[in-house]
Amino acid sequence: MRRRTCLVIVTLVGVGFTGATYEARQPRAEIHGIQKVAENLFLLSNPPPPAEQSMGTGGNTVAFVTTDGVVLVDTKLAGYGKDILDLVATVTDKPVTTIINTHTHFDHTGSNTEFPDTVEFVAHENTRAQMARATCQPVSNCDAFKGANAKYLPTTTFSGRKSLFEGDDRIDLYYFGRGHTDGDTFVVFRHARTVHTGDMFQRLGLPFIDVANGNGSAVEFGSTLMRAVEGIKNVDTVIAGHHTVTVPWSTFVSFSGFFNDLVHTAQHGMASGQTVEEVAGAYVKPAPYSDFQAPAPGVTTLVQNIYNESR
Repeated sequence: MRRRTCLVIVTLVGVGFTGATYEARQPRAEIHGIQKVAENLFLLSNPPPPAEQSMGTGGNTVAFVTTDGVVLVDTKLAGYGKDILDLVATVTDKPVTTIINTHTHFDHTGSNTEFPDTVEFVAHENTRAQMARATCQPVSNCDAFKGANAKYLPTTTFSGRKSLFEGDDRIDLYYFGRGHTDGDTFVVFRHARTVHTGDMFQRLGLPFIDVANGNGSAVEFGSTLMRAVEGIKNVDTVIAGHHTVTVPWSTFVSFSGFFNDLVHTAQHGMASGQTVEEVAGAYVKPAPYSDFQAPAPGVTTLVQNIYNESR
């Protein structure tokens, strides 16, 4: 248990998932403008590398201009609400009417409470439950929605799949199972043939998985990715949770292969009696996945989590 706790703490620190670390970082990161992805679809991302390796501004925000207003996906860290609104105002004078949260973490829901009370919040039912928890852990953001701020909790939820709006404005929401947390939503902008993956695909490397307090699963992460690859159709462009530029659908498919290869390697090592250290130390990234980063500490953490879940 002590080893597992230490690995979780190392992972949290490694990806910058502590409020104190973010607050101590100077100067304040700026959103990297508003970039057009497709007609009426815009990306508000972190600054380019090397800043993307830190928390930056938080998760990637998407703005989608519909007939009746603007739909946002995720709201970054706390304090970025005005920045988001100011950037959206450079491309449309329509108000923000809807905010979709891909999951509960504070770098994706941090500025929810900085938007007008008229905004409708949408999330998976498990994410809504995480946001409404009585007690919070470092990565979740439920303290932000206590008391009078409970009005910012999602009022529209879904379990497996849900569609919002019609015609060119249509947005399809998918839930394929546990992974980064227990409520990760894939947001598909149908007409734009684009998907926002949230943190089920964070960047070109091994993901942080919130097994400690988000009910995430290292083992199920892989199967959830495979269901997403199979279940999402007619998408060309992918917006990852933290990567600073869009990538083609084929990159997301490769990410699924990259991650599942390591899961299978760990499961095979466990079945043959190898230790976590032996599996992680012998891991060699397959050539087809050369574009993805797999630092030794991340490999060890992932293998340890897989062993913990498989016992």
